[in-house]
Amino acid sequence: MAGQERKNCNGDDNASADEIEPTEEQNEENICEEYEMLDSTLDELNSALDYLERKNDDIHEKLKELLQSNIDIRQEMRNENNMDTSANN
Repeated sequence: MAGQERKNCNGDDNASADEIEPTEEQNEENICEEYEMLDSTLDELNSALDYLERKNDDIHEKLKELLQSNIDIRQEMRNENNMDTSANN
């Protein structure tokens, strides 16, 4: 109804019980509950995404370390091969 104050989701009730029809009040409560459930679900999704992002960062860092280790080992092998080749000549 136009101009009528409504109960908001945080529990503030500016209208008297006579002014709001029971079905309207129930609908508002249902909407508030749905928003709270949605908010909770979004919080859970955000936490899951944060966890996945941390795991991805860890995997990326380990991959970089593995690649650097591989580069170092290959360089050492080349150096050893060059030394062996020089010693044989």
